[in-house]
Amino acid sequence: MTATDPLLRLDNVTRRFGGLVAVNDISFQIHSGEVKGLIGPNGAGKSTTFDLVTGVRPPSSGEVYFRGQRVTRQPAHTRSPMGMARTFQIVRLFSGLSVLENVQLGLHPKFPDGIVRSLLRLGSLSGQERASRERAMDLLAFVGLADRAGHAIDQLTLGQLRLVDIARALAADPVLLMLDEPAAGLNDAETDNLGEMLVRLRKQGLSMLLVEHDIDFIMKACDSIVVMDHGVKIADGTPAEVARNPDVIAAYFGRRAVHAAA
Repeated sequence: MTATDPLLRLDNVTRRFGGLVAVNDISFQIHSGEVKGLIGPNGAGKSTTFDLVTGVRPPSSGEVYFRGQRVTRQPAHTRSPMGMARTFQIVRLFSGLSVLENVQLGLHPKFPDGIVRSLLRLGSLSGQERASRERAMDLLAFVGLADRAGHAIDQLTLGQLRLVDIARALAADPVLLMLDEPAAGLNDAETDNLGEMLVRLRKQGLSMLLVEHDIDFIMKACDSIVVMDHGVKIADGTPAEVARNPDVIAAYFGRRAVHAAA
């Protein structure tokens, strides 16, 4: 992979579920340091595309490349060590563990002896355990939850849970962070806080792919945006280009809005 090659590339990716074509011939790229949004109405195929990128599902056809390597058929667990990390639309955290321990679980690719063994204090892993705790605390401080480290997961608000999920994803030191509707269910203050945090990550050079319904949020956060409708890519450009694209306006607001804007 050269400096000019895309970090992530989808080439003519399609996913079928029986007779249903959920994603139809999608192609786009993300370059190092770029923040790209993936938006569209409900049922547009965003979540399925996200799953194809992360390896949750394989495409029916087409290819996915990450860091210059073809990963089309590689399972999800092999992509984290390559530098890909994700969060989930429905937050998946372990209620039996503390906030700190949940973030520590994100460190497992970096600890060959096993972070679970460390959490359970099995074997002579004191140095590894100490390093994992320090790194996890640094990440909790970054997302503003250091004071919640010892709390149980069920003591947190939805906004705080999403921040823990992001901290856990960051624990693996990804080069591509993929966020699935990170602002869903957040109030205005929590959304603003999330936006500021993404700005800090962006300044650090982290590449990101955001699936999001909050249009104002995505327009501010992203360098470029892919828009899908009924499984098809209908636009790919800067926020300004996408905002004035008649196909995008039609997909979100109907054909009448296109004529009114003309």
